[in-house]
Amino acid sequence: MTETLKISYMNCGFCTAKNHCVSCGVELEQALLRKTGIETAQVNIPDHTLAVSHTLDPDELEDLLDGMGLLVG
Repeated sequence: MTETLKISYMNCGFCTAKNHCVSCGVELEQALLRKTGIETAQVNIPDHTLAVSHTLDPDELEDLLDGMGLLVG
């Protein structure tokens, strides 16, 4: 399934900046691609969106993203 999700909060463990940068998005994409069930991931920091192709059910995806510090919706 491919979907675009609105990111309402991102806890970035890669830097101390409160405003997230392109590096945060790239690091997040790479971390997502290492997760089971994630086929593609593209983070757009300025638009606060995540485009993701996956084989997870909605609850599994939500739990995965929550565990990575992302709140969607």
